[in-house]
Order: sequence, then structure tokens, then C-alpha cells
Amino acid sequence: MGATKTDNVEFIEELTHSKTLDQVETMGTVKLTDGDIVYIPAPTADPQDPLWQKWVILVIISCFSALGLALVSGFGGLLGFYIPGYVKVGKDYADITHLMTYPTLFMGIGNIIGMPFALGVGRRIVILSSCVILVVGSILCATAKSYEWHLAARCIVGLAAGQSEALVPMITQELYFLHERSKYLMTQQAIQVIITTIWTVFASPIAGHITPQGWYYLGGGLSALLFVFAILFLPETKYDRPLSSYQEAAEHHFDVEETVTKASPSVVLCTVRPELDFVRYAPRTFRSDLRLWIGKPDLGAVAKVYQQMFGLLLFPNVFWALCLNGLTLGANIAIGTTYGGIVTAAPYHWAQDSASYANCGQIVTAIVALPLLGHGSDRLVKWRAQRNGGIHEPENRILPLIFPLIVGVFSCVLYGVAAQNPTHYHWFIYVWVIAAYYFCFVGANIVAITYLLDSYPARAGPLLVIVCAMRGIMSFGVSYGIQPMIQAKGYGGAFGIFAALTAALGLLGVPIYIWGKNIRAFTGRWAKDKNE
Repeated sequence: MGATKTDNVEFIEELTHSKTLDQVETMGTVKLTDGDIVYIPAPTADPQDPLWQKWVILVIISCFSALGLALVSGFGGLLGFYIPGYVKVGKDYADITHLMTYPTLFMGIGNIIGMPFALGVGRRIVILSSCVILVVGSILCATAKSYEWHLAARCIVGLAAGQSEALVPMITQELYFLHERSKYLMTQQAIQVIITTIWTVFASPIAGHITPQGWYYLGGGLSALLFVFAILFLPETKYDRPLSSYQEAAEHHFDVEETVTKASPSVVLCTVRPELDFVRYAPRTFRSDLRLWIGKPDLGAVAKVYQQMFGLLLFPNVFWALCLNGLTLGANIAIGTTYGGIVTAAPYHWAQDSASYANCGQIVTAIVALPLLGHGSDRLVKWRAQRNGGIHEPENRILPLIFPLIVGVFSCVLYGVAAQNPTHYHWFIYVWVIAAYYFCFVGANIVAITYLLDSYPARAGPLLVIVCAMRGIMSFGVSYGIQPMIQAKGYGGAFGIFAALTAALGLLGVPIYIWGKNIRAFTGRWAKDKNE
């Protein structure tokens, strides 16, 4: 006898280890629990699916981002070595701080250039190219004969380091499922922060022993070593998935029986990882991992990214997220460019080669933020989904932002008051604030990225481009005017403004949390192509 329709239904349920989704219609609103955790995106049986490749890739991209960011932000501990020489040739302190602020601007520009090619061609080729640019930029910084040469070389370093802002998080989110996304984004951040902080903390003593030029040569040598490791052990993570793997489809009202009888498209819930299939798919080999890209480069997709990302700017929740990111990064840079001059002056009198030790608290930030913002966020969204009939709403990602923003507002006020009246405060205030406001920035960064990726899975790449690129540009504008602002309003007034803006943008998160689903329901139609 032939198989009955019921037999076919049972067979398909067993084959896919899934049930159909028939109640989710707003982009980003997904079924996260169905007795077991639902895997989003749905994994395939392909051995070359990046969802099967985890830790080696995570460590390599974290080291890449750490090196790039250390060469940009670690320079704060070296400012004292360059100030006397540049003052002699007519440069004031504002000119010298441009060596910190302009590379941040070029990090944003680097995102705008590199990320579209990462989406249209491949992630691997962009990372490898950026490693080469880091090597070249570091050597140019070490051999700089003038202020202008030095500034231009640091901007080149910023172009490469910018890939750590968007490309590294994009690769990370491609390796992990939605229910573990925040944890591993935070893990990547923790690895990055610890390595960057160690490099930054020892920037002053290293420069004191081998000269600032030697510090740059060391950075270039490590970048070259990383390039070799990336060539050998960093495979391409670009992988085409249908929107149905993110529980997105043209229609949601299908069930298993309709799938059998009508062959209708359906969104399925995958709760069990499939076994690797070496019959229908090519195996993953060392040779396949060495490919610079997979498939044919799509330059049309490169141009399309620019169109998509400027459209995303009009989404209220996206605009809020990038403003919050830009402000917190700008304030963090403002602290990084001013603390050295404070702790090396009266009444503290730190040696120039000890100034960067003030950054050591950021290691503690990484250790604290990992369980609080990483594990905590994922556990929260799973708990909220279970209380909501298994349905996950991306706005739940915003809740963990409350504590980092409170810390950020308080630390900005404290920094301004202490810097305005240094004789009344211990130097530990600055060590604490550097770590505390960095915690605020990391919180804003992780929350914004996870919230937007959960909200618009079809636009993950363009979202990261626009948020990180605009963040770099906005933070440049914020930090560029820090010296004139301090001269006009004093440290107390300048950082009081940063505190007020941090609080204001944090409060704007309340209407985003309340009406976020309505915003997604309205904007979702522009967050995917017609053919999707």
C-alpha cells in the first residue's frame, strides 16, 4: 500500500526535526522556544556551513580587531612622547589630539569601503587585505618624519582597524545561533578588550624602552604574523541562506499538511541539529578553507549595500542605536585623549611611560561584562520568550542596557568634577572612570548590535555598516571638539554635557522598547528585497 497523508506528515516532521510556524508575521519576531530551543538560523547538513566552525575563527578575528584597535586607541599612552617635539614645530594640543580623533573617523570610512566588498565578495579577502594595510600603516607611522606624515599614516591604520567595528561582529553572528548570539559577541569583545588593554597598558613602558617608533614596528610585526595565521586558519564564512532559515517568508500561514499536499513554501522550526551530509555536499578540507572567496564575486551586491544602508538610516530604531553608539564611543575617546595629560600633571606627576597603566581596569570590565551583558542577555531573552508562548521579541535585548547607561552617566560626571579639581581627588578616580565608561560603551555596542540583528536579519550586513560607520563619524565629531569644549566650559561642563547626552539617548530607548514591534512591522517591508 502507498503511504497515507498522515504517514507523509510524520515522515517530514521526523526528517526536518521541526514544526511549522504559523503565527509570526513581524520581521524579527520569531519562535525561540518550542519545548526545546529553536535554532535560528536553521543549520544545514553542509560540512562547510560556518555554523559548524567556531572557536579558531573567533580567536583569529578577535586578535585582528584587538591589534587594529590597540594601534589606534593605544596611542593615548604615547601622546606625552610626541607632545614636546610637535609643540616645537608649532602644533598645539588640539592638533596633537587629532592623531587620536582622525583615525577614528577613518575607521568609519573603512567600514563604508570594506563591508560592502565583504558582503559582495567575501569576508576572508577583506580581513587579509586589512592585515596587509595594518602592516603598511604601522611601518609608515614608525618612519614618519613630520606631524603630517604621522597623521596620514595613522589614518591608514584607521582604515584597516575599522573592519573590527562591523566585519568582526558580522562574522561572529554568522557562527552562532540567535539564542547564544549575545554571549559570543560578548566573548569576542572580551578577548578583544583584554588583548587591546594589555597592549594599551604597556604602550607607555614599551615606548619608553624601545621608543614610540619601536612600538609601531612591534605592532606591524604582530600584524604580519596574524596575516599568516589568517591565511592558514580563517576560512570564508559567507554562506547563502534563505530567509526562511530566519523564520522569514512571504507568507507564514502554512502547516505541515499543506506542505505535503500543496508543496507550499513554509517556515520550519529546527530544534535538532542535522547530521553532516557528505553525500550531497562537498567535505570541508584544508584546501577548501584556503580559497580567497567562494563562488563568483557579486559586484552588483556591493553597490546594493550602499542603497540599503542609507535607507536603513530612516528607521527610527536604527537611528537611535547608531546615535547611542556614536555618542558613547565619542565620550570614551574624549576620556582616552585627556586622561594622560591629567595624571602626568600636578598633583599626580605620573611618569610619561606609566600613563597608560590607567587603562588596566578595562580588563576587569571585560571579565564583568561577559557574564552580565553576554550570558545575561541570552538568558533574559530565553526567559522572556518562554513567558511569551515561545515568541522572542528583539526589544527584550534593550533591557540589559539600563545598568551600563547608569554607570556611564555617573562616571562622566565624576570624571569632569575630578579633572576640574584634581587636588581634591585621588588618581584612582581616573582609572575607575576609564573602565566604567568603557563598560557603558561596550553595553551600548552589544545591545545595539544584537537588537538590530534580531530585528532585521535580512539586512545584517548593511545594518552593521551603517551603525559602525556612522558611529565612527559621529564619535569623531563628538571627540573632535573636546579640547575647545574643555577650554570653554572646563572639564566639569564638558563631561557634564556628555553625561546629559548619555542619559537623554538612554531615555529615548524607552519608546523604542515600547513601540519597537510597531516600528518593525512598518519598516520590515523595506528590510528585504521583493524576491526575498
